[in-house]
Amino acid sequence: MIKKWTPFAIIAIIGFLVYFRTLFFNFTYLDDNNLILDNQLFLSNLANIFKSFSIDVFHLFNNSAFYYRPLLNISFLFDYQLGGAFPFIYHLTNMVLHITASCLLFIFLIKLNYRKIISFIFSIIFLVHPVLTQAVAWIPGRNDSMLAVFVLLTFIFFIKYLKEEKGNNLLFSLIFFAASLFTKESGLLIVPILILYFYFIYEKREKNYLSTKHTFFIWSICIVIFWILLRHLVIGNSNPISFIGMIKSIWINFPAVIQFIGKIFLPFNLSVLPIMEDTTFIYGIISIILLLIIILFTKVKRWNYILFGVGWFFAFLLPSFIRPNTGLVADFIQHRLYVPIIGIFIILLETDFVNKINFKKKSVLVMVGILIFILSVTSIIFSGNFANRLAFWNNAVNNSPHYPLAHRNLGAMELLDGNMDNAEKEFKKALILNSNEQMVHNNLGLIYAERGQFVDAEIEYNKELEINPIYENAYLNLGLLYFQTGRNEEAIISWKKVLRINPDNIEALKYLTSYYYKEKNYQEAIMFAGKLYRMGLAIPTELLKVVKLSGY
Repeated sequence: MIKKWTPFAIIAIIGFLVYFRTLFFNFTYLDDNNLILDNQLFLSNLANIFKSFSIDVFHLFNNSAFYYRPLLNISFLFDYQLGGAFPFIYHLTNMVLHITASCLLFIFLIKLNYRKIISFIFSIIFLVHPVLTQAVAWIPGRNDSMLAVFVLLTFIFFIKYLKEEKGNNLLFSLIFFAASLFTKESGLLIVPILILYFYFIYEKREKNYLSTKHTFFIWSICIVIFWILLRHLVIGNSNPISFIGMIKSIWINFPAVIQFIGKIFLPFNLSVLPIMEDTTFIYGIISIILLLIIILFTKVKRWNYILFGVGWFFAFLLPSFIRPNTGLVADFIQHRLYVPIIGIFIILLETDFVNKINFKKKSVLVMVGILIFILSVTSIIFSGNFANRLAFWNNAVNNSPHYPLAHRNLGAMELLDGNMDNAEKEFKKALILNSNEQMVHNNLGLIYAERGQFVDAEIEYNKELEINPIYENAYLNLGLLYFQTGRNEEAIISWKKVLRINPDNIEALKYLTSYYYKEKNYQEAIMFAGKLYRMGLAIPTELLKVVKLSGY
């Protein structure tokens, strides 16, 4: 007799085997360096759990703040307590989240009254599907697996509440709905999908119909209002985009839906950073035609379930098409399919192609095993592109050659490794694709400064500031250049501009402290040293006593 925990144990074992190698991967330097490596001072203090609800996820101090993701920051904060900036613990958390989401999908599909065996198989397919690899192998990809965990828990407890009418199920459902919102903005879409489920799938019972209808949705509206107010206090009107702008952005990027569907059914052209221009539509067109044929030849169609699956897919996918700046090349990273793919699974589960499979036949089990094996091997191979920053950005450039950001960041990785000539080539390729690509001129300035070409470096830094006037690193580097060439007053002005953009820029504070201390301008030195001291950073021993006495 199969024990209740057996399916979950199998899911955990397969998940561990497929993603074991990711535990030893490094950082890719796509957001993970900003969120973790550049954020260690914040992550080191467990008391910052509550502060995570009052800051943008990237800790930006200017109007480019846009992403409010408190629970993502908190997850990194807990990981940091266990392993510091060592990537192993972050990858382990990603793996655990993915395995948890796969187990919850198994429960969710059973709650939708699908057979256990088919629910289990689809949960395994979800677990090993290559299109979801990025959510496991790329540390920031956990935001979507976290969202999936909270979305599935919301639905599981909501369905339990409908059937059992117990207040604790209602409470848990609302708690996980709130967690979804504070994980990612698309958590908002849970409400319309729940309404879709409530009215078109759930078999209404008179005794709890009205109470359920009012109780859950009234409380969910209260949670949404609270979230909106808190998010507005943190981000305000940064990068505002109108409703018309959102619709326009979705419309422009909508063809990517075809490409996404193609990667679900025929995951042969995967990329770490795909863009529409460099991704084929052929697989998507073939997949959509096959899906429509499968639905068409299904004799008994439960249109309410099919529409529920369609609604789920589009509701959770389309928000990722909204971009604050439609002028920039949009990427369509595959981990964004993490929650939407569940909608496609629901559609497939409503077809005769799936429902008429006899899983008692050994030949069927062998075919399913082969499918899972192929998907697993593909995921293992594809995950290697996340092993380190050079592997990641080489894949991005090879698969998205028309994406300026890919060339820019590959150049940055070459620069970090000291390969100046290779870096310069990539930066110039980025500028050919987009003459206003941010950070490129700053990085070229670093190369020229290293070579002693100070005039060329100054030109590049100033070009960067023309394109991106709030880029603090350009002012910081320009200040260093001025200091190296004996233009101390201009260096001071430049470093102070850094602090106007970001008052907590540690390097600018250090440079100013050091400069004024050497110039014996102790009053100014103490002012900047005091800020470093409050941040818990080391300052010159000679200033330490004065800073303490001065109340800094």
